[in-house]
Amino acid sequence: MTKKTAKGRTHAWFALADAESCRLLRCILTRQGTPHVEEYGVIQNTLPEQEHMRPMTQGGSTHHVENKEKRFAGQIVEWLQTQTGQREIDALTVFVPPRMLGVLRMIPLGALQGHVEELKGDLMRLNAGQLADHQMVRELVTAHASGP
Repeated sequence: MTKKTAKGRTHAWFALADAESCRLLRCILTRQGTPHVEEYGVIQNTLPEQEHMRPMTQGGSTHHVENKEKRFAGQIVEWLQTQTGQREIDALTVFVPPRMLGVLRMIPLGALQGHVEELKGDLMRLNAGQLADHQMVRELVTAHASGP
């Protein structure tokens, strides 16, 4: 269920994704207006490496790496679809490094269409406290709190 104040939401859902994992998080504004981040789940890229590599592509990656990233991007979309349904999330922002963002954009969003905003940014290595202090996360939750 979505909690709201007179101004708007008191929280914002977001995900951090790269080629190795995807984390689902929520940033809430405390009564004092301080952002607080909690993690709600994570999936890891456990797809097996292929034994034989093909020649390099123009971008410098081998085909099997690109294929593994694309298959994991599909798993990310499926997992986020499930999470948004179970948690009744109506808006989700996904922070993704530029290379993985390109891969993720190749995957049909299905039920996530219209509910997801994609942003370039590699925030995967940050813990909850660091995320709460990060400018991009602060702006995300502040924008939701001042919205309709």
